Amino acid sequence: MANAGQVLARTIFGCLLATSLIPAWVLCLLLKLVLSCLPVERRAAFERCFGRMLIVILVVLWRMVFTLCAWIRVEVFQQEVPFLGAPGKPAVLVMNHTCFLDAVLATSLAPLNRSSDVRVLVANYVFKIPLLGTVMRVMGLPEVPFKACAGGGETSNMTVEKNLMEERLNAFNDHVRSGGVGAWFPEGLMNRGDPEILQEFRAGAFAVPVKTDVEIWCIAAVGCNVCWPVKAAVGGLPARIGLKVFRLTDSSHKLIEDLKDCDERAKALHIAGLAKSAVQEGVNELVAKGFSANPGMVKRS
Repeated sequence: MANAGQVLARTIFGCLLATSLIPAWVLCLLLKLVLSCLPVERRAAFERCFGRMLIVILVVLWRMVFTLCAWIRVEVFQQEVPFLGAPGKPAVLVMNHTCFLDAVLATSLAPLNRSSDVRVLVANYVFKIPLLGTVMRVMGLPEVPFKACAGGGETSNMTVEKNLMEERLNAFNDHVRSGGVGAWFPEGLMNRGDPEILQEFRAGAFAVPVKTDVEIWCIAAVGCNVCWPVKAAVGGLPARIGLKVFRLTDSSHKLIEDLKDCDERAKALHIAGLAKSAVQEGVNELVAKGFSANPGMVKRS
């Protein structure tokens, strides 16, 4: 019976998640039609506006998915400071990475008045997923150009096309500098080891808070991989997920003010190390509260 219940839970969750993408996908198809009717000089601005609207729609739909899937309990521990700060203020968001559910949860947490400002760095292989890939391109999410893929799926190493990656990061930084929110998973690959012990935070995208003074926000998550195992095609298993949402600093430049003589990479590594320590501490706090990333050790409150 337990296996049958798990199959049913996964089926319902998978169907709801896919269904949530269909309206966005249809709107993307309509966008192509509208763009073909607009003057060339107006297309880029219209597409950007449309992408922002699409993000808000997905935030609302994904919140509904988690509301309907009552067997997935998500408990959020958050500071009183408004998540992601005030509209128009540059910010970045980093989160530990244990499974595909991380991105869905982080997106659904975004306040509606900031959700359209969020741009997430996404690995190139994710853009190959039917429906989702089309929607993400229209949303304007930047693509991480990994070189190698394992079986057409997740990248088997962290090698990227350097010139192209530098171009993408510059555009990413421009978005943040203009008052947007830049989000990414600093571990790069999903954690296939012990999900309660973080992998190294790569310096790459931390060049953004070095170049631009931003608020740095973090999410520590425990239990996402119980709901959506890292090797599973679809999630939806019963789980108790804990999320700690907090602001690491209101000024990234304060974190590096003593490193004036260091180069950009050294400063990025310093911020990455601070962020990793803070997120690991958040994970430890959630484990102490009874949350677990081990499916056989899930505790009920």
